[in-house]
Amino acid sequence: MAPSLKEVAPEGFITAQLAIGRAALVPEIRLYLASALTPLWQATEAFLAEQNIAPPYWAFAWPGSEALALYIMQHPELVRGKRVLDFAAGSGLAGIAAALAGAQSVEAAEIDPMAQAAITLNAALNGVEISLSPAMWWGRRAIGT
Repeated sequence: MAPSLKEVAPEGFITAQLAIGRAALVPEIRLYLASALTPLWQATEAFLAEQNIAPPYWAFAWPGSEALALYIMQHPELVRGKRVLDFAAGSGLAGIAAALAGAQSVEAAEIDPMAQAAITLNAALNGVEISLSPAMWWGRRAIGT
């Protein structure tokens, strides 16, 4: 039986529960992905409810992120040499594409701690660096409330 989220750090949970796979539209990018939705949801459901944490959207290559990653990979001149912000980054797929396409730096804005762990692990899988933005610098704290 795989460890629960309560028993391990986010990185350990991700590596135990997810498999390394490839996004369909950008197979050159590897990600920790849920191979089946139901077991992951069941493994996290109770803990997520207790902690008021969002469901594991970071465990999937969402179509919008895949499309953006594909576009970036096909048009690297859009990001080459530039600073890129991957906002609501999820798994970090678009940011990884930007880093692979030659971005000067990539920062991921993501408030979910599990997604932050997934971004770090996924970036390492692809040999790129993505920095995590300070929590909510773009939200209420940024405007002083």
